[in-house]
Amino acid sequence: MAGERKVAVISVPVNLIDLPSGEPPSAEAYAFSADGRLLARAPVSAKGEAELKIAAEHTALLRLLVGPAAEKDEANFTELLRRGAEEQQLRVDPGVERYRLPPFVIYPDIWKCWLKSLCFVRGTLYKRVLIGGQYENFPVCNATVEVYEVDPLWLILPRLPEIDIDRLRDMVLERIPLPIPEPIPGPDPAPFARTAMAQVMQARAGATDPGLSRALRALPESAGLHHAAQLGSRQQFQDSLLRHPDILRPLLCWFYPRFVTMQQVATATTDSCGHFRTLFFKGCHNPDQPDLYFKAKQKLFGLLDVYIHAPTPIACHTHWNYQCGTEVTLYTSSPWAQTCAPCPPVIGPPGENLWVAFMAIGGHGMNDIYGTATDLQSAVTPDNRGLTQDGRPWGGLLLPRLEFSPDLEAAGVRYYQIGWRKGDSGSFLPLTGEIHHYYRHTVSTPTGDMPVWSPEKLGPVEVDDGAGHKVPNLFRIPYASVAPQSGVWDVPPDIHEIKEHLASARFPSATIAPGMSYDASGALQGTDTSGKYQLQVRLFDGDGQPVDIDALGIVFAIPEDTDDGGAIRTADAADLGLVSGDSLIITLHVDNNRCYAEIAAPTIGAATADPCCGILQYQPADNVTMAFAAEHPHGFARYRFRVVRGAAQVFQEDAPVTASSSPVIQNVGFLMTENLPLGCASAGCEVAGFGEHLYVDSLATDGWSNELGYDASDLRAFVLAKD
Repeated sequence: MAGERKVAVISVPVNLIDLPSGEPPSAEAYAFSADGRLLARAPVSAKGEAELKIAAEHTALLRLLVGPAAEKDEANFTELLRRGAEEQQLRVDPGVERYRLPPFVIYPDIWKCWLKSLCFVRGTLYKRVLIGGQYENFPVCNATVEVYEVDPLWLILPRLPEIDIDRLRDMVLERIPLPIPEPIPGPDPAPFARTAMAQVMQARAGATDPGLSRALRALPESAGLHHAAQLGSRQQFQDSLLRHPDILRPLLCWFYPRFVTMQQVATATTDSCGHFRTLFFKGCHNPDQPDLYFKAKQKLFGLLDVYIHAPTPIACHTHWNYQCGTEVTLYTSSPWAQTCAPCPPVIGPPGENLWVAFMAIGGHGMNDIYGTATDLQSAVTPDNRGLTQDGRPWGGLLLPRLEFSPDLEAAGVRYYQIGWRKGDSGSFLPLTGEIHHYYRHTVSTPTGDMPVWSPEKLGPVEVDDGAGHKVPNLFRIPYASVAPQSGVWDVPPDIHEIKEHLASARFPSATIAPGMSYDASGALQGTDTSGKYQLQVRLFDGDGQPVDIDALGIVFAIPEDTDDGGAIRTADAADLGLVSGDSLIITLHVDNNRCYAEIAAPTIGAATADPCCGILQYQPADNVTMAFAAEHPHGFARYRFRVVRGAAQVFQEDAPVTASSSPVIQNVGFLMTENLPLGCASAGCEVAGFGEHLYVDSLATDGWSNELGYDASDLRAFVLAKD
């Protein structure tokens, strides 16, 4: 019939050698155009035959493959060859309607590879968010993770030009130093190259990548590599480098990143906890473990794919010799990355289903505070109770964090309240600062649906007790059912909103206990309100009535360390003596007192640097006394005192603040010659300008940061001139 499309039928016989009895490997025949387009595919029957039908309007060269069965998006020419597919070529004549190829003979080493080369990849994608000076990890959900296989070293190394192979030789033999970021003073750097230049590069490497630092140290220590570099041919030297992959990989990473190429082998989608899982075939022509590199992207504005994780150089972020099935942890700091609520589950005390866990103050876990940490109980004293494990008091706005067992909802528990008091006696006053949690929902835009995070007030609220009375200052427990119907509780992208979302109450310690400050002369002003403060947690039912925790079998809990699976274990707070009646009571040491810093004029004997120009006359044997005052009412601070000559630091002292600070006494000769920059006279200076800097750092923390505005600093300059 005129216009009928002609089809060429190609019979593909397949002979799988030494195939055992039972289920044969799943094999398919594929037909590709000369430019790699998939034209047809068909399974290989149990009799070893496949039939491909190809449109044959014109003469064309076909590339025919027999290989493992592949998913639709993985059936591309390059990927099938990588997996070990066998190839034949056929030229199709429009006048011929049927072809029969010579048999594809597939030997055991090939078809066994189809079965054994499967590699399972799993991992988690986090967004690192800097909150108050410390990083918190939040899972990145609904992201597409792309898995790439990087060329193995035995393919990368032969691509290096001869000049770069010679450069690697020189690195091993220490004849030519590695590049350094700054030019070397003077006309001829050669005498400097083998010693100071190498030290600078070592320091640079150690500061950027420990692997590079180890590789640089190992270069001259490897006898076999050194011998091959000195006497071997190019091939012998390359073979020796391949026998030292731990040395070669960091060098390639930093100095030859352009020679690394990669091929995408799999994709996966992250779940609400940031986890991803996928499979790929390692291929039959790769003799070593796969080397994997990862990218991740998300939809922006519901329309655009934006990469949120694609670190470079590729060789520096490759998971070399990846062991299939092991966990990969990826981090992004992209502002476009959309996160979900933290997922490590909180596990109640053993055998308990109804629990409330007091998890943290801000980002600081209760398992790191004296009095609430199970592993610190033997070390608790009246003085350190309520301090962090490293001796910090609390200050500023404190944001307690609670976690509630979902089973509490069915038990009728609906509200909570946190109160405070000074000391360990008297009534508790309720905390009344508003608390909002954020819920995620979608809104329609001209470019598609977009996620939006909106605040929902948890409290304080008034609850009707059913008898015409209102119970004030209660907070709703954020069960899943409490979130507005249009969305789900989720961590918002903004840092300040994240802190609020995680909070269960607001304890304004700087208002309740403002502390003292110093006047210009160093005298304390105000009333000392620092000391032990207690927080109380209570539960309420739907009528705003206190819950009898014993009657319902509810326990209060305190976190312990995470287990191997990332879950946060908890302990019964009653075992720590923290439960009184139906409430949990914890103690915090609060100190919002300010620091003080003052630098006195330096002296030599009875002579003092003049206040106008700061000049101090000296004799070579003289000592310079540099006095300062670093103070805090209770010693909850550290100080750093630095002396700088020109642009070079000559002295630094870091220490805890004590009742009195000892002056620094240094010899003039030390001050004039210590840490001279390159190019300076070895005898040092006869006249030099100095700067003194004192910084007193308060240790008080709000759980996120210790930058609460309580620090103090002072500066002074002087000149030493020979008398």
